Amino acid sequence: MQAARREAPDKADAADAGAAWQAFANAATRDEQGASWLAALCGMLPEVRAGLLLIGAADAGFAPLAMWPPGSDLQHLGGVAQEALAQRRGVVERSDPAAIKVAYPLVGGAELFGAVVLELGAADEADLMRAMRLIHWGVGWLIDTHSRQTIALLEGKLERASFVFDTAMATLAESAFATAALTAANRVALRFACHRVLLGVEEGKSVRIVAVSHSAWFDTKTNVMALAAQAMNEAFDQRARICMPEAAAGGSVISQALARYAVESGSRFLCAMPIEAGNEVAGAWLLERDEPFSQAETDALEAVSLALAGVLELKRSAEQSLATHTRRVAARGFMHLTDTSRPGLKLMAAAGALLLLILAFFPVTYRVHSRAIVEGGVQRVAVAPFQGYIREAPARAGDIVKSGQTLAVLDDKDLRLERVRWESELEVAIRRGNEAMAKSDRVNVRLAAAQADQARAQLDLVLEKLARVRVSAPFDGVVVRGDLSQELGSPVEQGKVLFELAPLESWRVILKVDERDITQVRTGAPGDVVLTSLPGQALALKIKQVTPVSTAEEGRNYFRVEAELPQGATKLRPGMEGIAKIHAGERSLLWIWTHRIIHWIRLAIWEYTP
Repeated sequence: MQAARREAPDKADAADAGAAWQAFANAATRDEQGASWLAALCGMLPEVRAGLLLIGAADAGFAPLAMWPPGSDLQHLGGVAQEALAQRRGVVERSDPAAIKVAYPLVGGAELFGAVVLELGAADEADLMRAMRLIHWGVGWLIDTHSRQTIALLEGKLERASFVFDTAMATLAESAFATAALTAANRVALRFACHRVLLGVEEGKSVRIVAVSHSAWFDTKTNVMALAAQAMNEAFDQRARICMPEAAAGGSVISQALARYAVESGSRFLCAMPIEAGNEVAGAWLLERDEPFSQAETDALEAVSLALAGVLELKRSAEQSLATHTRRVAARGFMHLTDTSRPGLKLMAAAGALLLLILAFFPVTYRVHSRAIVEGGVQRVAVAPFQGYIREAPARAGDIVKSGQTLAVLDDKDLRLERVRWESELEVAIRRGNEAMAKSDRVNVRLAAAQADQARAQLDLVLEKLARVRVSAPFDGVVVRGDLSQELGSPVEQGKVLFELAPLESWRVILKVDERDITQVRTGAPGDVVLTSLPGQALALKIKQVTPVSTAEEGRNYFRVEAELPQGATKLRPGMEGIAKIHAGERSLLWIWTHRIIHWIRLAIWEYTP
């Protein structure tokens, strides 16, 4: 008897499930499909208490598509549903033996688009396995339905994209604007099965009709064309799509002109849509046919409008004269300047203009930049006093020396021998003179006196050379150039420069001023110099002399300018380099930053002007 009673409900549930599957097969909407599918599944499982079908929503989340029993509060199934969605696999929750929860994700290919959640009563393993098999089997219907819907959606997008591309290419292929506009109107009429399509472009804050489908000629002065232009202007001014008779039933758009045109033309269904190119409205469409316009069709018309806006504007601009094009560009620029769009950009432009005025009228000290080299105020050379050989060279470039300090010593061996020789010659000459005087031989006396004078002169010369064997510093200073430490024993000629010295208390700066700035430099002008070795210290200088001779370096001409440094700059050394800035009066910052390019432009104009 118990088996019979159990068999009877099973047959009833099967009948209900069959009716639900039939409803699923005949469902017209996704909501009907989801509700009938969930009812069929739950009808095939007697132990099911509740069921929930989640489908992906537009906000990238998941929302309930169907519940069983309808209207139930199924928030307690959210946890197991989230777990199944996160793991992308079936989940069984046994926290309560009297209420087992089963969740199964809906995965089509690599896309997770929903989940099925069932709450079972007390069930054994066999019942649970049977429920899982039925869910797995039933999910295939949903995946197949979703796949077919996805394919249909992609096919629709592909067809729309193909139409937009073909229309844009066909319009672009036309050489004249009139034929391009007529081609676009004909293709739109064919695509949307319209018996007439009108295309208008913006002209002076209004729309001018430029093409009527399937018509090589039309008269814009007729009453019907005037009403059509007014209807297109309504969509143009409101930047909104207006459809009839939907617009007449109510809405936030004004459709009076479109209603008058509908009466005049006798068209059953109309659609006026603006053609937008970026932030501007370039024109408008007016479509007429005997069937209402669906949302998908109006979306497709918007897509082709976006694609054709730039093409039509390009064709139109190509046929305009230079004066007309210039006037349009100027008017568009003035409109952008005076309207309320892009306030941030306009604020930045106003701030830039104010800054430019400040730069043009705010005077600052103009300073001419140049490279600078430090030299000694006075430079002395130490030369070889006679021809000889170097014996010692304790000093070298960079050494700080005192007045009288030995810089180099020449070999005096030959000089000492020559001194002995001439001393002997002098003694012999004196003895000969004494002997001749004793004999009263006047001729020999004079001859001996001449020989003694010659020996005495040569001896004095040798003694003078011996006194100058040591080359000494003429003053306290620094050795600028000269290093004989690697030339000991080498010969030197008389007058050869051995060392160059500069004092430590007297300096000058040599400036290399570019020829473009030399006219700004005046004798006596103050300035500052910062050396590479002393970047944190600016030394004051004063222009002493501007040499009127230029030298070419690195492809440019530079003038040599001498400047004085203050006394007491002990940290300086000859040869130091840096950057000098010479004061050249008051100028505006704008002039300082632009005068070189302006001078170059003037010179170029002068060079290439006949």
